[in-house]
Amino acid sequence: MSSAALISAIGTATAAASADPSPFGSEFEIKVVSHVLRDTTFMQQCDDLVSKDYFSDAASRFLVSLAKNHYKKYESAPSLRSMTSYIQSAVKTGRLKKASIPDIKAVLKEVYDEPLSDYNYVVERVTTFARHRALQAALEKVVEDMERSESTGIELDYGAIEQTMQNVMMIGANDAGSGYDYFANIESRTEAREDKAAGAAGPGVNAITTGYSALDSLLYHGGWGRRELYVFMGAPKSGKSTALGQFSINACQAGHDVLYVTLEVSDLVMSDRMDANMSSVPMAELTDRSGEIKKEIDKLAGKCGKFMIHQYPTGSFTCKDLSRLIEHYRSRGVTFDVIAVDYGDIMAPDFRTSDPIENSKSIYVGLRAIAQKYDAVMLTATQTNREGARSSVATMTDVAEDFNKIRIADLVISINKTEEERANQEARLYFAASRNQRSDICLRVKQDLERMQFLNKVLDVT
Repeated sequence: MSSAALISAIGTATAAASADPSPFGSEFEIKVVSHVLRDTTFMQQCDDLVSKDYFSDAASRFLVSLAKNHYKKYESAPSLRSMTSYIQSAVKTGRLKKASIPDIKAVLKEVYDEPLSDYNYVVERVTTFARHRALQAALEKVVEDMERSESTGIELDYGAIEQTMQNVMMIGANDAGSGYDYFANIESRTEAREDKAAGAAGPGVNAITTGYSALDSLLYHGGWGRRELYVFMGAPKSGKSTALGQFSINACQAGHDVLYVTLEVSDLVMSDRMDANMSSVPMAELTDRSGEIKKEIDKLAGKCGKFMIHQYPTGSFTCKDLSRLIEHYRSRGVTFDVIAVDYGDIMAPDFRTSDPIENSKSIYVGLRAIAQKYDAVMLTATQTNREGARSSVATMTDVAEDFNKIRIADLVISINKTEEERANQEARLYFAASRNQRSDICLRVKQDLERMQFLNKVLDVT
């Protein structure tokens, strides 16, 4: 689409938004102005969501500005007498022209005639109202900037436009929502604990099974916890990608939807690995046994969740890119339960600095934030340093480059093998660092790497 066509399209969208009387036309605006001028409780909850610039007429903008200034100073909604005094003062100082008085009076009459009985409705809708008006203003500015760019030849600041749109979407993002009533929920917590004690629980309501009951039982939530970040740590070629693939497959086979982002292995190779794992056919035999594999995958497909694989170049993929990818699927009705990024160390920061530690920290903070935002399990991996690669057991101090990864992750599991264990297709998974449970747990596991099965049996736990 040409710049001129894009300007026209945005202009049409902006005009449509301005002309649309629903759902935030003059009637809703008066409801909001009424609460701003008369309701202290409303202002305590919604002051930061209401800007004078969101209102279509000058009289409402002026009155909202006066009321917000009063609230900022006195932490209460102004009385009608106070508003009258502010208006008179504005006329005297020349901030308000006398010609505007009739419009001010008309709006004031509507405001004080309007019942405040719709409080819950207005509070519920005011965030969307704010986003609607902020988006409209942002679109208008984009049109102006594009027209200026067309006439002057100065390139648009796309980064600033993106940031503006992100700011619009963040309006109201930290609303209180529904809190957790600690005392009121003791019964449900007790029931969950009793089920767990009786061995009837399995993964909790906020957990997703690892695929292995022995491992689930060691995790705080009885499985991978939603809104948490899990990091597999290992030396190069230790099986980090195989681990991410295995646990993603297990979640998919349990009926969960999985997004797998690969920054190192191609999507086709990843698919071959999945075929080997799910059909129990060695990688070297995939070509010769293709019909058998297809039959097995077709049989499993109806029982599994979605498994979407996306491949990106190493060092180019950011947390912003991941958020956009997730939103792309959400707009099509797909919500992922597990997100695996293979792997965090070779992502790019959203905003690169000259400090590699700060860049690394921002990536892992971003991954955990995405897990929280989208109520998903986040799985990724990191390298050990040289000492860790040589150690019998890699601990949290053996993480490569940036110790912040240990602080940020909810659980770090190191992958350890001696040469003898490697020859026997065994490994030890060590809980190197944990936020909510005991660390220093070690699982000795059997593997079948020819079939890309990172873990096919837990041998013992110490």
